[in-house]
This record gives sequence, structure tokens and C-alpha cells, in this order.
Amino acid sequence: MTLIDLLAERGTTTRRKAGTILFYEGEPASSVYGLVGGRVRIEVNTPTGGRLVLAVKEAGDLVGELGALDGRPRSATAVAMEAVELVQLGVDGFLAALEAQPQHAVALLQRVSRDLRDSVDRTTARASADTTQRLAMLLADLADRYGEHTGEAVEIDLSLTQDDVAGWIGATREATARALRTLRDQGCVVTARRRISVVDLTGLRDVATGTTT
Repeated sequence: MTLIDLLAERGTTTRRKAGTILFYEGEPASSVYGLVGGRVRIEVNTPTGGRLVLAVKEAGDLVGELGALDGRPRSATAVAMEAVELVQLGVDGFLAALEAQPQHAVALLQRVSRDLRDSVDRTTARASADTTQRLAMLLADLADRYGEHTGEAVEIDLSLTQDDVAGWIGATREATARALRTLRDQGCVVTARRRISVVDLTGLRDVATGTTT
């Protein structure tokens, strides 16, 4: 039994439309969600009024588990990137389920540890890279995780606006547009409305590591 199965056994199934806010940063944590289908974006507001994308959750992931574990308000906002199917369980029920089946508590700790390591890696990379490098890192990672191969190109299977991408790499929309133009000029990517295709993944990784600028 997976963590999603655990929630499904005790919770309720719900479906939400693209763009639906599952919960807002700062509000009390009342439920935990298990993502059955679709993707959810986790983001925070920045002091300058922008937003920073922390992660994208996909089928098999939990959403909102941190607030359930520590009892503190939501640390981020969760937004459905597309139509999603979820199983929802109240915090008390979630904690009771973990107490009844400790092996799932261990699995959850492993998952939280993995996410924390990923977050540290991204923060370290952002601190030492310029906007173009951060964008190249992101697109290379998304191509690996969500890419659909169409001939020699890898199409990133996410409906992304420039604001989405800017939030993900912690840059302004204008700086992101310039970085994207640089990657296009270097032949690494081609873009269309809400679509990005990687046509030179090796070159993109070279930009990300600073081998090529």
C-alpha cells in the first residue's frame, strides 16, 4: 500500500479544474491531498511581490503534508496546473493513519528528506548561477522529468507561461524573456505559446554548467 492508497482508504476523492487554488500560503493546514492525476504547482510569494515556484507535484505525490506534520500554517500556495484528481483527508485522520501504520510514517520521512535535498540543490544552484544558467538548469531538468521525444526534439509536457518559468527560477519576467531568447539564439530551444521544446539537450546542459555561455 502506498501513501496515496492510505489516503484513499480513509479519505474522499475530489476533482479540481486547472487554476484552482487548493490552499493558500499562510492559512491553517486542515487537509492533506494525495495526487492521483494531473499536476500541482507549489509556490511562495517573494518580498518584492513576485512568486517563486518551489516544486511541481505529480501523480503519486502528497500535497500539504508539511502543515499536517508540524501543525503550522501553510508554507506555500498549491495551484492545480491542469485538471487534477485528488484524494483528500483531514489532518487528524492523516496523523491517525500514520500512527496506525508506522511503515507509512517512515515512507513519508523518506519522501520529505528527498524533497528537502532537492530544494537545497536548487537553492545552491541559483546562488551561483546567472539567469540564463538557471533557466538552462530548469529546462534540462524538466526535459528529463516531463519531456516527450518528438524526433530529435524533447517537448516539455507542461503548459508554461513566462511568468511560470520566471517564478521557477527566481527571476523577473523581463530577465527570463532575455534568457529564453539567448537559449533560442544558441539553438538550444524553440518556443511557441505555452510550449517549450528542447532541440539541443547537450548544449542546454553545457549552458547550465557554464561550459558554454
